[in-house]
Amino acid sequence: MQWIDDEKLTALTREVEGNQNIAKSSVPSFGGNEVPRFATCSIIDCTRPAVRGLSCAICRKHLCAKHQSRRFHTCSSNSELDDEAWQRVINDEVAELVAQINVQELVKQARALNGGKGCKFQTGNHLGEGAIMGCANYHAWILFEDGEKWLVRTPRTGFSDTPIELVEYLVASEYATLKFLESTKVPAPKTFGFSLASDPMNRVGVNYLLMQELSGKPYRSHDATIEQKHRVLGQLADILIELSKYPLQKAGSLLLRDGKIHVSAIASNRFVSLGCYGPFDNAFDYFMNTAEQYLDLIADGQLYYEYPMEAFLFYKILRQHAMDLSVNESPGIFYLKHVDDKGDHLLVDEDYNITGIIDWQFARSVPACEAFGPSLMTADLSALYSSKASITDDDKSLAHELRVRGREDLAKYSNESESVRRFHHGLASGLTRGEVCDMIRGMLATLGAAQTVDIDRWIAGEWIKCQGDHRWSKIEASLEKKQGKEQV
Repeated sequence: MQWIDDEKLTALTREVEGNQNIAKSSVPSFGGNEVPRFATCSIIDCTRPAVRGLSCAICRKHLCAKHQSRRFHTCSSNSELDDEAWQRVINDEVAELVAQINVQELVKQARALNGGKGCKFQTGNHLGEGAIMGCANYHAWILFEDGEKWLVRTPRTGFSDTPIELVEYLVASEYATLKFLESTKVPAPKTFGFSLASDPMNRVGVNYLLMQELSGKPYRSHDATIEQKHRVLGQLADILIELSKYPLQKAGSLLLRDGKIHVSAIASNRFVSLGCYGPFDNAFDYFMNTAEQYLDLIADGQLYYEYPMEAFLFYKILRQHAMDLSVNESPGIFYLKHVDDKGDHLLVDEDYNITGIIDWQFARSVPACEAFGPSLMTADLSALYSSKASITDDDKSLAHELRVRGREDLAKYSNESESVRRFHHGLASGLTRGEVCDMIRGMLATLGAAQTVDIDRWIAGEWIKCQGDHRWSKIEASLEKKQGKEQV
């Protein structure tokens, strides 16, 4: 099936690309310039940047590191809500989102995209058994009278600090990524159209993608037998080999321009905590600028405000080893990677045949060491939050599957250090200082340090070395204020 209104859709992506600077982080900030922010604190007379990803849907406020404190903010977090209260919050969010959808217009668009076939809109389950709503997107259905079924994918915005320009960039990039994959043998869903809420011609009222329904259920490695797991890893090896046939010239995310796919700025990260940045011509710039953006945001109080010193040192390791990670990479050669590849992005049938790969929202082209190296799919996820660092049995099995298919060049990445995986995974929000220290210890272990390193002594020593960094004083000031309040 061909997508229609080429000129309209390419104009949309051209507009998105032009607007990306609004959500784009200017990195590195070597001169100490103002760091871009998603939002400013909502408290009257406070001009500090809000902490990213922690806006409160209850009081509808964006809060800075200071005002996240219980002294100022008393609303319960989602983790503190009981089941009934949590379900009420989710139901209210979905009801608000669905109310924004002009169903009649959406059905009209779907009918036009599918040869005039009659169809109807059906909401998707968002809670309980059979729920199809994800963390970032709400899903509904377009049901055609001949039995064909399309998925409607629309971002969950709710009350959020994520800039609308970034939300729209993610939608446009996912559309371009799926179009790119249609020229390959990768079993991704076909996409039939998209539209952005900012487009005056969009009468549906929300950002959305229309795409093919894929059969199968999400792959859960812990439910699979050893034989079933090996079957999936063998098919994954075939998919990686297929992706290796389509190198891209820059590190970044895909967009359509004049009907052609090209590499543009990187579409945030899987936690939606970064802005758009790049694209990059070489691996060193990619790794270095990723590290610099994190370091800027940490020092500015927008990320990891509970333990800024430890988080800063974690990403400082990435900056220090950017050249080591890049030394064997060829300039101008990158490969598409699914960023949220924990395993549930794969759909499998009862015989564990992969029927599809979904959720390409944050996909990007990356250096080969990241594209084909140890991934979240083959990781021991609990170990990633600990000081334990090692290649897993699944890493070795995937390397074997690549090797027996004659791709030793790809197998070597799967069986090497997991440092790139740990950098890619990064630090999630909501961790304790102890967990962050364990993750630093694990990162150091992947780089050759003893797993028994005295982490507190290491942190103290490394922090002294950071005094020449212009961001050091900002973090020191925030730590002194925090310690002063704790002593009161």
